[in-house]
Amino acid sequence: MVKAKLAGMPKRPMSAYFLWMNDIGRAEVKKANPGASITEVSKECGAAWQNIDPSVKAKYEKKKDEAKKAFDKTYAAWLADGGEELLAQQKKDKKAGKSQPSLPKSQEEEEGRVL
Repeated sequence: MVKAKLAGMPKRPMSAYFLWMNDIGRAEVKKANPGASITEVSKECGAAWQNIDPSVKAKYEKKKDEAKKAFDKTYAAWLADGGEELLAQQKKDKKAGKSQPSLPKSQEEEEGRVL
């Protein structure tokens, strides 16, 4: 189940592993295994990350730390600009069990919700 994103809420930063994987890891694995499925590519990337040179890993850890600092700033600004109320409302709605009620089939068709 996908968590509903609140208005303007900043996106969490990627981990060092995902930064590396998006930068060079995935491309290297696909180059070595052109016919590999997504699952196989992910497994190979995970194994490569485990055995990666510590200096390369440190480079991506540093990028992750920088992204985390930037996220913390934007998140604090979002909280101060009304985000705290949105989080409280979301928690209250979740506790109350609020969800969009399902409509009868005929009403869904009238509102154009039929897929």
